[in-house]
Amino acid sequence: MEEKQSRIFYLDFIRVIAILLVVFIHVSAIDTVQNIGSHTWATIKLLNYFAHISVPLFFMISGALLLNSKRTLSLSYTWKKRIPHILIPFLVWSLASPIIGGIHAKDLNWSIVWDSFRLVFGHPTQITYWFMYPLIGIYILSPIIKALVDNTDKKMLNYILIFWFITNSVLPTMFVLLPKQYRHLIEVYPAANFFLIGGYVGYFILGYYLTKIDLNRFNNWILFIVGILFVLIGCYTEYKNPKLLDIYNASYVTEMFIPLMSVPFFMLLQKWGNRIDSDGIKNVFARLSPLVFGVYLIHNLIILYIEPFMLASVTGLIGTFSRYIVVLAISIISIWVLSYIPIINYLFTGVTRYTKKTK
Repeated sequence: MEEKQSRIFYLDFIRVIAILLVVFIHVSAIDTVQNIGSHTWATIKLLNYFAHISVPLFFMISGALLLNSKRTLSLSYTWKKRIPHILIPFLVWSLASPIIGGIHAKDLNWSIVWDSFRLVFGHPTQITYWFMYPLIGIYILSPIIKALVDNTDKKMLNYILIFWFITNSVLPTMFVLLPKQYRHLIEVYPAANFFLIGGYVGYFILGYYLTKIDLNRFNNWILFIVGILFVLIGCYTEYKNPKLLDIYNASYVTEMFIPLMSVPFFMLLQKWGNRIDSDGIKNVFARLSPLVFGVYLIHNLIILYIEPFMLASVTGLIGTFSRYIVVLAISIISIWVLSYIPIINYLFTGVTRYTKKTK
């Protein structure tokens, strides 16, 4: 979050694109396990896989912002300002989720709601909230990481990122892809693993790193072709090897094609965002950007209500995109309304329209 006068537009641009992709992942999830083998299924499967660049984009945006901010070195600012901005809405929605879910199922049980909420630090109250755990961890570690990147050079950053990619991405992926008789050759004893909060720290540092390079040296078409190539390879590989995915969404780290396709698209979006001159477009993205966190927290609850009704009435690609538009619109409007209610806006979105938003 930044002061209005110092907003970095391309980060607003990427943030909004990322939430559009996140919502699509969850809306289309049910379509990836239905009518397997059909043209509709293949199209949605590919689009769903491509949309998985969204989570790396969010971590890279955080790195680009926090690691370029002097305030990140302040432990006081980190704990008094930044962490509450994400922790409080997360806890509020973690309590609201089982309540809303119980109402939807017509089986609201306050004992179950309390049991679910009191275990929130070990178990998310809905699976889409898994993202909050590494995000909060990275916010806690951000002063340490900031001190690290401020006192290192590009060569050391290259070393960190290459080492992260090999240990957190390449080796775990190859372990799944190799025949069983060869897996022991690259297996690392758990006590010696190199995972840092699920490997998301690498994306965090990567976002900072990509703000320090000259993007003009990279051709847009080459970036696009490279990104699409890894989307196609990754999607096909994941289809043939479903074990690359797991219930904890480790594919964002352990499947090496995810960072390989996320980086060129982050660079593309950064370049496109920097070239947008229209004040109207900038204003739209600037207004949507503060709503993104709230949309992330609420959208799966909207899906809970919308999906059963629309699945029964509209099918195929039209059905998928119709549900997507409806869920997205209701989520944005709901958070937009909440953002204008004093106190409520802070509790449910982490920001308030009555104080300056600082970096």
